[in-house]
Amino acid sequence: MNNIRGLWVAMVVTAGLFVALAGGVLAWLGGTSVPLSILAGAAGFAGFVGLALAVMTFLTRAQD
Repeated sequence: MNNIRGLWVAMVVTAGLFVALAGGVLAWLGGTSVPLSILAGAAGFAGFVGLALAVMTFLTRAQD
């Protein structure tokens, strides 16, 4: 997995963008202002990417 780590990170970031978009749109549809919706999306992105990279690190170290 070490030789394709960059591909995995790119996939995690791409999935994080979808999470951020969904979170921001749902917050906006719920009546939140646009700036707060952007912050909600950013928080979703940061949380998802952080958790996914932590899980990825754990799984790759478990194989070594």
